[in-house]
Order: sequence, then C-alpha cells, then structure tokens
Amino acid sequence: MTTKPGAEACAPPTLFQTLKTFPATVHALLFFTGVIRFSYFMAWPFIAVIMTRTYHMSPVAIGLAMTSSALLSVVLGMYGGQISDRLGRRVILLLGCAFSCVGYATLALASGMGLFITGLMIISVCFAWVDPPVRALMSDLLGDRRRRALALQMRYYLINVAAVTGPLVGIVFGLTSQKGTFLITALSYLPFLVYVLLFIPAGKLLAEPVGNAPSVKLHQVMGIIARDKIFVAALMCSILCSIVFIHYEAVLPQYLLLLDANAAVKLITLILVTNACTVLLFQTFVVRFLAQVSLPNRILLGGAIFAFSQLCFWATRTPDAWVWLTMTCIFSVGEAILMPNLNILLDQLAPAEHRGAYLGASTLTTLGIAAGPLIGGVLLALTGAGVFIATALFSVLICVIIYVCKVGIQARLQDS
Repeated sequence: MTTKPGAEACAPPTLFQTLKTFPATVHALLFFTGVIRFSYFMAWPFIAVIMTRTYHMSPVAIGLAMTSSALLSVVLGMYGGQISDRLGRRVILLLGCAFSCVGYATLALASGMGLFITGLMIISVCFAWVDPPVRALMSDLLGDRRRRALALQMRYYLINVAAVTGPLVGIVFGLTSQKGTFLITALSYLPFLVYVLLFIPAGKLLAEPVGNAPSVKLHQVMGIIARDKIFVAALMCSILCSIVFIHYEAVLPQYLLLLDANAAVKLITLILVTNACTVLLFQTFVVRFLAQVSLPNRILLGGAIFAFSQLCFWATRTPDAWVWLTMTCIFSVGEAILMPNLNILLDQLAPAEHRGAYLGASTLTTLGIAAGPLIGGVLLALTGAGVFIATALFSVLICVIIYVCKVGIQARLQDS
C-alpha cells in the first residue's frame, strides 16, 4: 500500500515546479532577454535594407561590414568572458549594456555611412559582453544540470517569441526598415543596466577553489579551450548549424525569387511566420518528450531532421505554398531540437572556473552566421538548388562529429 505514495514522492518535478525553483535573478534575466530581443527584432532583420536604401551600400560592402562586426564580437567575447571569470559577471554586463545603448543609438542617429558602420562595430559588444555573460550568470545561479538546461531552453523560447512578435509589431506601427527604430532598442537596455547595477552583486558568485590559484591569463585560457577537443567539436557543430540556419533566412528567399518572383514575397512571409510558430509550438512539448533522451542523441536527431529538410528543399521545384510550408515545418522541428541542445551542450562542457571564457568562445558561432550568406550566395549562383545539397552535407557532418565524439561527450557530462 505504500508503493504508490513512494513512487509519487520520487517523481521528477514538473516544468512549472522546476521554474518556481529558479532564483528571482534568473527570472529577471529571462525577462530582460525577452524585452531586449523584442526591440532588436523590430529593426535588425531589416538592417540590410536600411544599409542599401539609406547609404546605397553594395552587397559586398554590407557583407564585409557584417563579417567585421562578427569577428570583433568573437575577440571581445573571449576577452570579456575571461574578465567575467576573474572579476564577476556584473562588471562585464554593465559595460555590455552601456556599449549596446551607445551602439544602437549611433545606428539610429548616424548621418553618414561611416558613423553607421562605427555603430555596427560598437554593437558587436552587445553580443560579446551581454549574451554570454547572461548565460554564464544563469549557470552560476543554477547549480544542477537539469535546471541550467531548462533555463537555456526557456531563453531560446523567449527569443523565438520575440522573433515572431517584434517584426509584426514593427510592421503594424510602421517601424521596420527605419533606422530610427534602433533608438527603441538602445532604450531597452537602460532598464537592464539599472537592474544589473542595483541587484547583481559585485565579484564572483562561485566560491574560489581552495589554495587561491593564480589567475589565468587570456592566452592561457584560449590555449585550454583549443586543447579541449570535445568542446571544440561541439563548437564546430554549432558553427555548422549556424551556417545551415542562416541559409534558410538569407539564401532560401533568393531561391524562391528565382522560382517565382511574383509569388516570392508572400511565400517568404508565410514561411517565416510558419517557422517561428512551429518552433514555439514544438518546443512547448519537446522538453517533456525528449527529457529522457541523452543530449548527444537529441543533437543527432535534430541534425538528421535538419539534413532531411534540406533534401526536401532541394527536391522542391514548385512555388506551391503548401509544399513549402510543409518543408518549413520539418525544418522547424529540427531547429527546435538542434539549436537549443547545442547551446546546452556548450554550457555543460564549460568548466565552472572558466565558464565565462568558454561561453565567450561560443560566440565563434557568429562566424557561421556571417559567412553563411556569402557561401550560400556563391553556391546559389553556381549550382541553383544544389546549394541545399551543401547544407544537407553540413547537417550530416554535425551528426558525424557528434557520433564520433559521443563517448567522450557522455564521459564529460557524467564527470561535470
């Protein structure tokens, strides 16, 4: 008669029960992530349009500016992460919020192309000194692996909510394709800056190891990361995933224009909305159903679905909306599984004493976002639909890397 109560007592907590155990600071970090990304998505997806119409920049010049910003973000990410490991997350978050306010305000108020590109370079600080430290801070506050994974899943979910609502609100109020909208993004960082100043304690949140080991310099941390073959393999998978995903956002619309220029605009809009809605709906249930599946196997599943969706894109030669929306749903399911679980893997592979630097190094994934449109544009011009064969191979390569490193990954996760 005591079996049933005993089983109930041992039952794992539900999603909402786990969320209730999060510290107030984690809830605040998730809230501010949603607010910042909401204002970001009102304008950022249209930055290429702004650069073309306002400053008459060529595609090559736009690509060069975006790639330079991504490279600067990578360098600053590792440097800022190492600072946050040494001095605490508060210092780097304050600097990141302040620079983000200045950078977005510069984009909004720039009177010339030079000042606009300067603002773009300053914004690289936003990705380098805000996103990785926020993730590291949440991991510091959530000691156990399950809650850390759930926090990253919720962060990804909120970013997708912002990706759906931000552009729609911008369109309703006529704010898209206007550089003045970046002023709203700049102002959205001010409440976060005030919160960090008032409620995030100075110094490290994690206790120092016994013995007071000397501080590790940046080049030493970079050497540690470079020698960490498992982390580098996971980072390579994340970069490949970014390349495939940015093909969907930047190259697929160009391919649809080649198929049917008249139907392309409506179809692109339907595809973007379908993608975001599918990710939101699927991710609402994926956490529960895949909770018992190991992290490497989840990534393998997402990578396989990614590869299949790319083959479907390659095989589709019609502008029929229902066909493309079906393919988009398949792609979105793969995205909802693959992208957050790669973030979780990078977080769990990062040692606590160097978590900031490791997550700063994870900004290398922006190289995939920066290089993806260039790779896709060249392949689209040379091969047409063959570009999707390349992205399918990239997706398969993700699966191969994870499969080869699976034993090492599981061993690291068990030791952490």
